[in-house]
Amino acid sequence: MPTYSKGYRDLDFDFISNPVTGDVATVGDINSVKRGISNVLLTENRERLFNPELGSGVKNLLFEPMTDLTIERLENEITAAITAWEDRAQLLEIGIKSEPEYNRYRVAVIFRLVNQIEDQTLELFLTRER
Repeated sequence: MPTYSKGYRDLDFDFISNPVTGDVATVGDINSVKRGISNVLLTENRERLFNPELGSGVKNLLFEPMTDLTIERLENEITAAITAWEDRAQLLEIGIKSEPEYNRYRVAVIFRLVNQIEDQTLELFLTRER
């Protein structure tokens, strides 16, 4: 019996037009969810005018000293944000490594799309920006 897999589609943030229809291009499935997770993590609370609850407190933690406690707080904040805002992903593991020489954190989010068995990894850098 074949399993039903729900497809996900989001607008492409590069706003490239579809060559056939002329509409804004879309990204699908894995890329859509990865972009959704990135957006939630890189958006500060109260940054979105009509949805002030959306986001995380990750950016505020980047100005704290690079210690094990900060890494633990980042893990908790990332877990809470993904659990609250990205219901298309089942969070499996978060790996965070500080890179003080570059003044950033390397973050690996391992997740699984809902109703799929293959694990996916999103890697991103969190850097201090003003």
